[in-house]
Amino acid sequence: MARRRGRADSPRDNRVGPLFLTDRELAALKLAAQREGLDVGAFAALAAVSVAEQQLTIVPLDRRQEMAELVQTRVVLNRIGNNLNQVARALNSGDEAPEADAVLQLVGRAIRRVEAAADQIAKSRSRA
Repeated sequence: MARRRGRADSPRDNRVGPLFLTDRELAALKLAAQREGLDVGAFAALAAVSVAEQQLTIVPLDRRQEMAELVQTRVVLNRIGNNLNQVARALNSGDEAPEADAVLQLVGRAIRRVEAAADQIAKSRSRA
């Protein structure tokens, strides 16, 4: 049985529709609604309102891979940061780390490139 959306703060007296869908679109909508435990109308309304209220953002398929790569890069940079903390700890205890300055410059450059790529994706997204 389909789950119902939660009660609204006020009555839902306004109707939007009907929606006209291809067989493929309707099948995709039914499948998505089923995954969420909602009936099709409730799912469509929830999705539309969530996008309209900017609680949900539509990400085109061609951008998902770019975003996934940025997330993975962030993970790698966090690991590098942990390694740098270990280098700093060694330096603070009197040990030598002759490559530390070069590593810091490389990390800084990598971070700037990731930030620039993220900014570019955000800008292209806002133009779409």
